[in-house]
Amino acid sequence: MNAAASKNERTLRSPAVKWLTKTIRAEQRGLERARRRFVRKPTEEGLHDVRTTGRRLRSLLEDASDLMPLPRLTRRVKRAAAATDAARDATVLLQLLESRLDESERETAQPLLDELAQRERRATQNARKHLRRACFES
Repeated sequence: MNAAASKNERTLRSPAVKWLTKTIRAEQRGLERARRRFVRKPTEEGLHDVRTTGRRLRSLLEDASDLMPLPRLTRRVKRAAAATDAARDATVLLQLLESRLDESERETAQPLLDELAQRERRATQNARKHLRRACFES
């Protein structure tokens, strides 16, 4: 065994890597719980939980990839984030427009708000459909 391979072997058994493994698994379980809640009952809060938990796990995986490369898990987390983008964008846009709406403008704006609400529902259902098939635990 050469010196580089020996050092790499020691690194993989180090307490820091064991701690990193434990942390990644905990974040995976958190994302899986958020995913299940959202699939069972797709709410704005559930979508937010999936996105924030996924973002935290993705950052951890990307930052620790030199020590512990997990490319398949990283890809799954990124695909889940991409699947939820449209739903979050639609929710934010609808909330923004509704918050700026003066009651005297409601009649004029209502067709647009209805269309955006429909887009939000479709995007949320698409995110739910994608996340129904996803799995973040090993």
